[in-house]
Amino acid sequence: MIKTKDKLERIAKTIASTGYCSRRAAEKLISMGKVKVNEKQVLTPAYFVNKKDKITIEGLLIKNKKKIELYIFHKPKGVIVSKKDPQKRKTIYNFLPKDLQQLHYVGRLDYNTEGLLLLTNNGKLKRYLELPINRIERIYKVKVHGNLERLEKNHLITDITINNIKYGPIYIDILEKKEKISWINIKLFEGKNREIRKIMEYYGLFINDLIRIKFGPFYLNNLDRGKLIKIEEKQLKGFLKNIGEF
Repeated sequence: MIKTKDKLERIAKTIASTGYCSRRAAEKLISMGKVKVNEKQVLTPAYFVNKKDKITIEGLLIKNKKKIELYIFHKPKGVIVSKKDPQKRKTIYNFLPKDLQQLHYVGRLDYNTEGLLLLTNNGKLKRYLELPINRIERIYKVKVHGNLERLEKNHLITDITINNIKYGPIYIDILEKKEKISWINIKLFEGKNREIRKIMEYYGLFINDLIRIKFGPFYLNNLDRGKLIKIEEKQLKGFLKNIGEF
């Protein structure tokens, strides 16, 4: 029987948990023959390791799991959530200090969306926060142009299918209603590609501003655009304890 401290897990998952790279990137490195365990080359991401195994990537020893860190970044509109952009547009990494360039972003915000973006040094935490099955709450503040009449009938939107893609559940809260411009809050738990924009178009509404203000228990509050703050250790520990994964 394997003791808890010697628990086995897939090597790509272990590499990601150290913050060296994402799980997908680790799988690529393995398939390229750049990863060794206890000086033996590994060629399959299905290989299992424990905490005592020595993993090297291109000769560099991968250290045991780093202390988990989580940050809130206020992504400005007109910035790409990516390491690099072929069109040479600004990415979120242009705003990060040199010692935080290895952080993983959690999910994405599109080019014209601003607001709360989580960043972490832990690949396992990134994966947990992104998985739809974990139903992590996201709240967006949305400025829309158009008549809210059709939308007002639906505080809860479920089972909408647009271009063969099913959306929902989505919760709507009207904050301020005017003849042409209104503010609403939208709460959802998955966040498919351009989901809010497509649903608003379905209801005949045009989005002027889209701002994510909450992700899980974490709020954007008054953080300035382009700024980054580290989530306090006490709050992070409480969150990790609640989800029971770390």
